[in-house]
Amino acid sequence: MSNLKVKIVKNDGTIEIESLYAYCSRISKRNNSILYKLENYLGKRLLDEPDLVELRDIILTVSADVSKISQLVICGDEDEGL
Repeated sequence: MSNLKVKIVKNDGTIEIESLYAYCSRISKRNNSILYKLENYLGKRLLDEPDLVELRDIILTVSADVSKISQLVICGDEDEGL
């Protein structure tokens, strides 16, 4: 697991620091919440039509990829002892 941190500037201008893992988890969950909002907006399930299924799959794939970023980041060279 990476010890990298992410700086977040909030709407009020304050700055927070959180782990890359926490940040990726948070934005992945936010991305998943779009599925629920989209279904409510459209008034139908995203599994009802092929085009909507494709959109759903893209959103879920992005969420999965984002949640894995913290495990995929390589920082420094292990041979250098960083």
